Amino acid sequence: MAEIKGESTALVRTVVILSILLLFFSVPHTLEDFATGEPGRAGIPAPVLSLVVATVLALQALGLHWLGQKQRQGFFVQAGVGLFWPVASGVAQLPTILSGVPYRSGFISILYVGGILVIGVLLLIFSLAALLQTRASGTGRN
Repeated sequence: MAEIKGESTALVRTVVILSILLLFFSVPHTLEDFATGEPGRAGIPAPVLSLVVATVLALQALGLHWLGQKQRQGFFVQAGVGLFWPVASGVAQLPTILSGVPYRSGFISILYVGGILVIGVLLLIFSLAALLQTRASGTGRN
């Protein structure tokens, strides 16, 4: 396995913090989705969506574990998570938010979506930057 060396420690820390912040926004937003019946209105069976969400959360946790073990593949996982959440949330929620109609619980619901979008994109950017840095410095090789 490719190991992360010392000079990438700040990037590891940043990616871990961003990933945890993404959990702070994505978990309550997902719970709100299920509580308001969004999967059914979108024509998605709740068991299917819950399996997708559980898989993404498990991968995110695995990526955090790998980063804690100083394994470079953790950055790949976090980049994928950082891409998934903003795309999924943006496609599903932004049209409703931008339509001008009241959105769910108001500000807090919009804050969840905004947090997913901003933190997710930052997670993607910093994960990719970490992958580039570890590759360029040779720290991605054994």
